[in-house]
Order: sequence, then C-alpha cells, then structure tokens
Amino acid sequence: MTTCQSRVMDDRFADKEFATKVVWSGTINVEGSATTPIFTTSTYQLTDEKYRRWVETGGQHTLLYSRYSSVNSEVVSAKVAALEGAEDGETFASGMSAISSTLLSLLSQGDHVVTSADIYGGTYGLMTSELPRYGIEVTMADIRDPSSFEAAIKENTKVLYVETITNPVLKVCDLEAMAALSKKHGLISVVDNTFATPWACRPISMGFDLVIHSGTKFLNGHTDLTAGIVVGRKDLIKGVFHFKTRFGGAADPMMCYLLERGMKTLHARMPIHVSNAAELARRLEGHDSIESVNHLSLPGFADHEVARRIVPKGTGMLSFSVRGGDEAALRFVRALEVIFEATSLGGVESLVECPFNTSHSFVPEEVRYEAGIVPGFVRISVGIEDVEDLWSDIDQALLKANQS
Repeated sequence: MTTCQSRVMDDRFADKEFATKVVWSGTINVEGSATTPIFTTSTYQLTDEKYRRWVETGGQHTLLYSRYSSVNSEVVSAKVAALEGAEDGETFASGMSAISSTLLSLLSQGDHVVTSADIYGGTYGLMTSELPRYGIEVTMADIRDPSSFEAAIKENTKVLYVETITNPVLKVCDLEAMAALSKKHGLISVVDNTFATPWACRPISMGFDLVIHSGTKFLNGHTDLTAGIVVGRKDLIKGVFHFKTRFGGAADPMMCYLLERGMKTLHARMPIHVSNAAELARRLEGHDSIESVNHLSLPGFADHEVARRIVPKGTGMLSFSVRGGDEAALRFVRALEVIFEATSLGGVESLVECPFNTSHSFVPEEVRYEAGIVPGFVRISVGIEDVEDLWSDIDQALLKANQS
C-alpha cells in the first residue's frame, strides 16, 4: 500500500503547463488509485515520527486530527498552491473562514489595514463591523487609484487588502502597482483572486504575499460545496493555520474531495465562461433597456486597459444596470427562465442576483452607490450553457420587465 504523505507544495509537476498541473498536482495515489480517495476519518494514528513533526510544526501538515488537516484538505491546498505558484497553503470550510482567519492572524489591536469599499459584502462587514471591535483600524481607499492607498497608509498600517476583480462592479485592481506599494512601505499584501482564478491571474508572480479564494465559486465550478483557500508565503501561512484550528474553520474531507474533482476541469470550463460573458456583454451594451454594462472585454469599460495587463484572459462575471431602477431589475430577474436567480457564482449554470437584496444588502446604500452598485444593478455569473439560449432568455426577460 502506498503511504499517504501530507505535502502542501507539490513539485512533481512544477515544470508542467497549467492544464497538467490542474489535473495532477496534489493528487495522492493509494493502492494505485487515479484519484485521491475520501478519508472520512476524524483521527489518525499517532507515531513517534508524527509527534516529532507535530512539535516542530505546531501540527501543520501533520495527519493527526482532521480539525488540523486531513488527507483530502492537504490535496486541495497542494493543488491550489501549485496553480498559484505559492510556497504553502491551507484549506477552509468557506471563503469567509479563509478571509477572517487570514486577517486575524495578521492583525492585532492597534494595527491598521487599508482596503476598498468595493470588496465583497461579507468582507466589507468583517472590515467595518468586526475588526474595529478588536481595536483594528480600517481605511477605505479607491481600488482604481494606488496613490489613494498610499495616502491612507499610517505608521501602524500592517496590511493592504484588495480584490483582483471587485464584486460586483468588476473594477480591476492594478496588482503590480499595489504589490510594489506594499513592498515600499513594508506591508503584507493580501488579494482575493476568486473572480479571476489562477487560470486568469497569478498575483504571487506580481509580488503579492497571500492569495485567497472562495473555492465555492469557479475553482469548484459545480455549485455543490462551500470552501476557502489561502496560499502564499510559508511563514504567513503558518500563522493562518493556527487561527484555522483555533476558530474551527477546518474543511470537511468530502467537500475537499469534491473540490479537487471540480478543479480538474477549471482550464476547460473557464474559456467558455469568459467567451459567453463577453458575447452577452457586447449584446447588452447595445440594448435599449440597459443603462450601462460592466465587463473586462468591452473597449469602453473603465478598466479595459488595466485588465489587458492584469487579467488578460478575462472573467465569466458580468454586471449591468437595467433602466427603471431596482423594481425593473427585479422584474427582469424574475422573468428569466434559463438563468437561475440565486446568490453565489462560478458554477457551470448561469446565476443571477440583484446585489442590493443579496450579497450587499447590509452595505449602506450610499456606500453601494458610490462603489457603482446603482439602482437597477444586476450581476450574472455566466455559465457554460449555449450562448444563444442565454441571450434569448435575457432578451425576453428585458421585454417583460419593460411591459410591467
């Protein structure tokens, strides 16, 4: 029987292309298995070697108890670390668990973080409601303007936090400039790369210290699990690991098995997501019922040029504003027959939501408007269905929205 070795940085395929890495990196062969089996055990045999390793590492990447690590969680972190070109990684029960554990591992009372109001609604809530309760200061800057981040830096600033592509306005962060700014001021740079995925963007190659993913989304791609991953510098990941164990954010082995399986088709799914989204954006831009369209592929989109440099492959996310405000947007969403109204994103099926009553419902209205989430705003996670069917659905729903 092949011994299952816990390893976070799998270098067996280091010289291979992305498609090969996404299929094989991290996968553990047991009794000749082509895929990693599901290890549902909650505890593993304690040996002298494992105890020695436990003492040396504090339990990280040591198979003793599944609240710390499991075979399947190690496989997932190994695969994402390989795809992102990271030294180390940890897997979590959700994206928010990954985000909160990362920030709490880096920040202490009296510290300061610079971020943007354009971030995901859950992260915004953490930054504005929870971190200040622990004596941690947060300043919001303009994600499109690195100089505004620099102007917000104080003596006690420790972390710079951004998203590669913001949720849901799709503003593109100049990661190269932000990483350089962080290094200039001795800050720890953290980026949520969920909307881009390592298929489209690898922030570590641009100088970032830590990269976060909601594995629930494009990495998994099948809308059947929740997960989070953090990869990056080994010394920082060690601290993140301790917060994962103390706050109980460990990932379930079955979920990790599904996530590994989902990731194996990432390179095959993403080009369809992106091409479908770009085609829908092009058609929406000329529709009489639409005020504005946000997509990286559109030459008139504010971040088109920076996107060509930072995320040249694009994204499967699309957002736009329907004429008539939120009521018209809701009529449009409720009239859709193929595209499914639900929160979340990144699955093979197309999902639609109005952020004002879902992901950003608890973000103050004035903050939403300033960020670009204006009345009538709709976000679509474009799936891999036939693009003509998707367009027919959108077109008929817009017609019905205008008739009401």
